[in-house]
Amino acid sequence: MRYRVVGTALVGLLAVGMVAGCSNDTTGGGNGGSGDALTFASVTSDKPAAEAVAAAFTEETGIEITLTTADTDDYQTTLRTQLSSGTAPDVFFVWPGDGNPMALQVVAEAGLVEDLSDMDFVEKIPEAYRVLSDFEDGTYVAPVSSAGIGAAYNLTVMEEVGLEVPQTWTEVLTLCADAQAAGKAAFALAGQTPWQVQLIPYALTPTLVYGPNPDFAQQMADGEATFADSEWTTAFEKYIEMNEAGCFQDSALGTGYEDALDLVAKGEALASVQVNASVEMIRQGAPEGTELRLEPLPATDDPAETRMAAAMGAGYSINVGTEKGEQARQFIEFLTSEEGQRLYADSIAGIPALDPEYEVDPALEPLMTYMAEGKTDPFMDQLWPNPNVQQVHLEVDQQLLAGDITVEEALARMDEAYAAG
Repeated sequence: MRYRVVGTALVGLLAVGMVAGCSNDTTGGGNGGSGDALTFASVTSDKPAAEAVAAAFTEETGIEITLTTADTDDYQTTLRTQLSSGTAPDVFFVWPGDGNPMALQVVAEAGLVEDLSDMDFVEKIPEAYRVLSDFEDGTYVAPVSSAGIGAAYNLTVMEEVGLEVPQTWTEVLTLCADAQAAGKAAFALAGQTPWQVQLIPYALTPTLVYGPNPDFAQQMADGEATFADSEWTTAFEKYIEMNEAGCFQDSALGTGYEDALDLVAKGEALASVQVNASVEMIRQGAPEGTELRLEPLPATDDPAETRMAAAMGAGYSINVGTEKGEQARQFIEFLTSEEGQRLYADSIAGIPALDPEYEVDPALEPLMTYMAEGKTDPFMDQLWPNPNVQQVHLEVDQQLLAGDITVEEALARMDEAYAAG
């Protein structure tokens, strides 16, 4: 089944960070690196895709690539330091839009990435993605994938224990109780990995906030709305309700990203709320033949109200200080070609950003249906005015789960960070 990935709903950003890891060589880097290899940096959930495109590019061109990957916090901190010191990789992952230190608007304004406006791929960028890939009059990021957030279910284990994917909020809480009775967790939560704790609010707020009020993000920008006086309050309350209902595994705040995925792969948890790229990582650790599916996380008791978060996902930019500009542009051309886009998507159960006719992994069909029906909303942080808003969001999510902060205090802190501009 083929779907056309189009529509203005896909104009968001999620700072999808990953658990630290690396492939190939971790040394070297851009202008300050050593050797003849083109240096390439990405994030761990996209590691299989980054490895695949790097290997294919080398095979086709003979240009060697050194790839490194890291989690969000390490990646953002390290890359900014390397860019400042002239030791950054030649090509590196950049989050589209705004909202974190390695987002396109931030690094382009700082003059750290090359203008790619003269490259062939630019004319293929969907109009809805322009706010994410462009800065002022130039294009500075090459879109490679689209992304979505949902609950990644192990349907094989669900069938074994006689449970079904919930269609309402009440059924979500019932699933949590039934999973406990079956000796399992309903949802594996990687509470130790900061970027993971934001995913459940991001899965709930399209239904609660951005779908009912499509102008909410603009109203916040205009000073006419706040987190505290919106249904973000309900989203946080439901997050706490899930925690108190035993929806997560024991010691969820001490569980890392890969460990959470492993719980789903092994059937110790029924699902985990994730970005779609994590589906393939779960599959790799699961028994052969395991059926997975990314479904929405209901936030109300009316299934017709349910929405999902979807946006432009991975993007790559060229270090403005690279000494390998020609090879870097060749690699960007490969990443934005049909071959590169499809290889990248095939490796992580992904969705190409520039290939609307791509046949997606069957596990993503619910997400594609919601996209086709216009029932998706942007990732929340894409239009937040500064990176600190998201950092505060990550902090208060963990504090909410630990019982160290109230919903009112959490949202007040987010509003304070937002107001700082």
